[in-house]
Amino acid sequence: MGYDAKTQRLISLKKLAGKAQTSNDKDLANEGLPSGITMTSETVFGETIPASPSSNSLYSITGKVEYVRFPAVFIAGADTTSGRHGFELKLPADYETNSANGKKGTYPFLNNQSINITSGSLQLVPTSFATSYEAKPFYGGSSTKGSGTQIPILDARDWYLDYFNGVFFQQDPPGTGDHSNNPDFVEAFLYIGDMLNTVVAAGGGGGGGATGDGDPNAQYLVLQATGSLSAERVLQANNGVKSVDSGAGNAFTISADNSIVATLTGSQFSGNVGVTGSFTTKAKATFNLGLSGSLTKLVDNTSYLREGTNISIVSASNGAITISGTSAGANRNKDVYFLSASISAGASIPVNASDFSSASYDNNKIDVFVNGQLLHSGTLTQVNNGDRDYYIDTPTSLKLSFDVMIDDILDIVVFAVSS
Repeated sequence: MGYDAKTQRLISLKKLAGKAQTSNDKDLANEGLPSGITMTSETVFGETIPASPSSNSLYSITGKVEYVRFPAVFIAGADTTSGRHGFELKLPADYETNSANGKKGTYPFLNNQSINITSGSLQLVPTSFATSYEAKPFYGGSSTKGSGTQIPILDARDWYLDYFNGVFFQQDPPGTGDHSNNPDFVEAFLYIGDMLNTVVAAGGGGGGGATGDGDPNAQYLVLQATGSLSAERVLQANNGVKSVDSGAGNAFTISADNSIVATLTGSQFSGNVGVTGSFTTKAKATFNLGLSGSLTKLVDNTSYLREGTNISIVSASNGAITISGTSAGANRNKDVYFLSASISAGASIPVNASDFSSASYDNNKIDVFVNGQLLHSGTLTQVNNGDRDYYIDTPTSLKLSFDVMIDDILDIVVFAVSS
């Protein structure tokens, strides 16, 4: 026993309205459970549908739609004693010859291709996009545009066209059998653009690409973050590299600032090396710099100062420079404290093995961790207000803005600078 008419009507209505069918006694507004129509990105239009397509001639292309006169063929078994009800639309037998569609000749844009068996790869554009997309069925005539007799929208046969699968249905046929007034052609717009899955793949760095054969590992270099490319990298110019963007259609220029005078490869400088101001090095002993090219603006026996380090040029000849210097250096001392008792916020915590004074209380030379979490230093007022994590109380003690518990671990690193 099949569904009765009421059940069929309610299932269809509620499904289209996004509701579940739980009872025939419940109207649309009384259903509380949601539902929806299952779709795939492979059958969703991925490109813009024009609002005013041209139908001046067959095979006219407006954006991503093409005006076509489709032959209508009776579907076997779709008849009753009243006559023939169902007809399928196909691409014309000479579609590949007459169409300017760039996809013609490749599936599914083939001669005599039945629309309904492509599972949505071929679709007509429905009137939901604009009234201009209303299909025009005809009986009689030939493949010539507008030939034969047009079947009006309000014709007594009460016809319906499924734009998704190209099936034409007439509720009350004009007569039995192969009646001369049965539809022979339908003029409508065919979608010829890319589907959503292809458009997304081409724009998001995934497999598929613009033509469906892109590299799934592709990366994209952009001038500013777009948020839409899954593998994008943003081009940035800094550290002496300058860029000039001349706008769309013009050049994007990258150049080196005049302050860049040498390239370091391994331990070798190549190019012209100019030294002005201070020469920074982390060497603690005599070392040699091998140079290829010329050395400019360098005076023998001139001292170059780095914080805590005094460096002098010993010799500069035969492409090699010998530099010596004395370094105050920085001794790194790390101490670990396993707390044996809980300590309240604001209380002084002794750290006798650490000496903050050896780093001159410089926050840049002191790191404090609790259970591996780096803390931020501040004034006593900031710590008391909870705005900072710790305050150095004495050379060997500090105060925290929060409670610590038994077995908490306190790590303190002090970079002691000697003179």
